[in-house]
Amino acid sequence: MRVIAGAKKGVDLRCGHGPFFRPTAQIVKGSLFSTVGGELEGALVVDLFAGSGAVGIEALSRGASRVIFVEQDSRIMKALRSNLERCGFGPDVAKVRLGDAIRILERAARNGDFFDIIFADPPYEGKTAQKVVDTVAGSGSPLCRLLVVEHGNPVFVKEEGPLELAKTRRFGRTVLSYFLYRKEVGDGAGKDGALPGDV
Repeated sequence: MRVIAGAKKGVDLRCGHGPFFRPTAQIVKGSLFSTVGGELEGALVVDLFAGSGAVGIEALSRGASRVIFVEQDSRIMKALRSNLERCGFGPDVAKVRLGDAIRILERAARNGDFFDIIFADPPYEGKTAQKVVDTVAGSGSPLCRLLVVEHGNPVFVKEEGPLELAKTRRFGRTVLSYFLYRKEVGDGAGKDGALPGDV
């Protein structure tokens, strides 16, 4: 596992260990960042269920201004901190939070926080991915411009809700779903409603 592109291209990253650790495959990560594209430049990114931090580190390498890493497994957190050290990313650009991702999202919503991109890679089993989507959709005011969820089980949004599913990409069992706020709710979809990276 290594950084694909950007300032830290080629840096090897440590894998975490634990019963729920499942690193994002390189092909999935490559597709994700190809789609998000230039939206990363100067962006504030949240990496939920961060694991060893590969996605958030890739975002920093490609120009994100700051990434908040959220992970609840202290054993995996050691690999995350080691990888940040390997890449030379300090607390000025990489903030690490140990805790439950859903609760942290709920707290951010109550505080009126806003992020450019939220990426979530919850466990495939169960309904955690759906909880992420529901929490962002139910935040009252826009919580981010773009929500990307990596999941196995299907996730849904209400037709009349603030989020709309803009794109999906499937890689075997793994699915990447991209959600944008509807234009009447926020400006996350841009002037023409296009997903970042679309032509």
